[in-house]
Amino acid sequence: MYGIRETLLTQERNDYSEHLSQGVFELDCSMGSNPYGAWPGLHCPEDLLHHIDLYPHSDDPIKEAICRHFASAAELKPENILLTCGSIGAILTLNRMVLTPGKRILGIAPQFSAVVDDFVTYEADYQPVFLKAENGYAFCLEEFLEAMRRNPGSYIYLDNPNNPTGQIIPLDQAEQIVSLARQLDSFVVLDEAYGDYMPLSQSAVNLVNRYDNLAVMRTFSKGLGAAGIRLGYILAQPQVISAAAKVNVPFSKNEVADYVARTLLESDWVADCTRRITADKARMLSELSVLKAAHTANSVPITMLYVNDPEVDLCQLLEQAGIRAITGAGYDGIGKNTVRLNLHSEIDHLIACLHKAEDLLHPQHG
Repeated sequence: MYGIRETLLTQERNDYSEHLSQGVFELDCSMGSNPYGAWPGLHCPEDLLHHIDLYPHSDDPIKEAICRHFASAAELKPENILLTCGSIGAILTLNRMVLTPGKRILGIAPQFSAVVDDFVTYEADYQPVFLKAENGYAFCLEEFLEAMRRNPGSYIYLDNPNNPTGQIIPLDQAEQIVSLARQLDSFVVLDEAYGDYMPLSQSAVNLVNRYDNLAVMRTFSKGLGAAGIRLGYILAQPQVISAAAKVNVPFSKNEVADYVARTLLESDWVADCTRRITADKARMLSELSVLKAAHTANSVPITMLYVNDPEVDLCQLLEQAGIRAITGAGYDGIGKNTVRLNLHSEIDHLIACLHKAEDLLHPQHG
């Protein structure tokens, strides 16, 4: 129709942001923002908007702040950084840099559904390695490496920590993937949107200067509690950054986002929230007796809950118990009997609602 690509006219998108329940709920545990909100110490100067009529000035101050933030992991320079419109902007930019119709892509399932939607948009050939229920949906390195060997030259995308399970692929395993990928002429994207919730020692930022086939994505939306400023960035070697910049949206950063981001990088908000998440999530998981949780890391606020019966609509059931969550129906490899649950600051209320959900599943439990 008028030259519009047929794929875009017929595609059914699975991105959960487009399918949020509009029902009644007590606690919103759906979108993956910081459970404890914005840093309470954040204050914007009165003159911040005085030059809002101008296009953003130099990116150097925020890039230098990012370099300092990761100094213990890697010696980064501004030419290692590309600013984007959130981590989703980074995904779209890197996909635009690499993807063509029929391009083979490797990943795991389940993982971030919006990026899979974008693969479909390019009519690429996405072949995920499915995480197995019998293994608690834990990532299996050997299975993934074998898939890579069978598909040399593939574009490889992994979110780490994983969305929806919240599990972390250890750095030594991530390096094995990137190293083998380089031998196989494969480019690797490690999406660390939730990366602030894992130790910096486990981040693939440590690998950026050693591998020219790697891009690491980060955002201010999760641990730093600033989803509203829509700012993310790509870390990679300069030749990759240069190529990606040619297909990135110009002026992806604005003055307000620049100030807020630099201020947050100097705060202790991530560390404070991670300590609280670790304690609250461990407590929540210990309270479950009917609902099951996939393999996960307690420092990451998202959890994949599931039941064995594939006919149970777990998202709908949780809503009856007072919780809005994200259905697993939109993710590859799982179904409506799973949900992604984001931790909530009202942990006692959340646990009470989960107990109510378990009673709805098995009344005799109560």
